[in-house]
Amino acid sequence: MKKTKTNTDRKYLPTLADLIDALSIDQIKEIKLDNKQSYALEIKKISYDIDMLISQKQIKLSAKLIRMIIVIAQMNLFIWNNKDKMQEDPKHYNDLLKMAHQLNGIRNRIKNLILEQSDEVEPSKKRTNVETDDFKGWEISIE
Repeated sequence: MKKTKTNTDRKYLPTLADLIDALSIDQIKEIKLDNKQSYALEIKKISYDIDMLISQKQIKLSAKLIRMIIVIAQMNLFIWNNKDKMQEDPKHYNDLLKMAHQLNGIRNRIKNLILEQSDEVEPSKKRTNVETDDFKGWEISIE
């Protein structure tokens, strides 16, 4: 008889930070794109995994964690809107690309903080692209 696999048998599981990030992006897609039912189903699956991780790791909800989730969602929306502008305005493509890179650096810093909150800090899971190249006006006061 074949053994049933569980989460402990898996070799790679997304972190809570990655699941929150994916949830935020799918929420944007559900609003902005067609195939809303497909995104709603994926959101349901991601939400299930988030609930499972919170329960297994006994992660406590705090104002700090809520703020980190909000910042990730905001950064993802800004990046999404920036990419739309890049397609609409090729003349400013390079400036908008730099801004998207800087926003991604902020997003990755916050994801690293969530790794700490969820006790998932491993060098291989940590985001290294955290540079913002002196991005003015986007200082996040979570740390």
